[in-house]
Amino acid sequence: MEYDAVVFDMDGVLVERTPGWVFDEAAETALAAAGVEEPTEYEFHAVRTLDTTVEAATDHFETEHGVTFADLWTHRDRLVTTGQRTAVARGEKTTYEDTHRVTELPAATAVVSNNLQAAVEHVLGAFDLADRFDALYGLDPHLSDHENRKPDPTYLRRALAAVDADDAVYVGDRPSDVRAAHRAGVDSAFVRRPFAEDTTFEDVEPTYDVASLGAFEAAIRGS
Repeated sequence: MEYDAVVFDMDGVLVERTPGWVFDEAAETALAAAGVEEPTEYEFHAVRTLDTTVEAATDHFETEHGVTFADLWTHRDRLVTTGQRTAVARGEKTTYEDTHRVTELPAATAVVSNNLQAAVEHVLGAFDLADRFDALYGLDPHLSDHENRKPDPTYLRRALAAVDADDAVYVGDRPSDVRAAHRAGVDSAFVRRPFAEDTTFEDVEPTYDVASLGAFEAAIRGS
């Protein structure tokens, strides 16, 4: 195998994506706790997925409600982590059948996710996977860390440095993962889970475009 490190995204690659209700409940609960009892659609989606700019959301909540958006977001993030624990316990978020194919690769391995660090550790730990990787990187539950979400390569670069990688590949399920790999100067693999069958790329194409982790493993092993 030509790579000395393989880095994986978590959600949609190693484990199923988080159910939508986790984000819905987190937004509703965080807004209610902040005194926003009847949020507008804009306010709900700003807290659910930050479907706006940080600057716009910060100004809006301060002006309209006297609420510090950074504090609201931190509460939301912690609720999202708690919700994922529940989803795992209910069997609503689990590993893919082919996840085991990449837990014993002859190279250093790491995980870099846009999910929260606490969630990454818990979810992978729940399936006895956390110790299978040399490094785990997720986001801090603070608004200031939102700018480090992929396609920003900050955490991918940290992971590569942590495992002392010279030649690596990053495996994801979104075009933003491919762009993050490109910006970090490494190869990329795009796994076409059922939800990503029709995904197209506008700027950077993945090095590997595969249907499963098994196919990815075969490709990098040269078989």
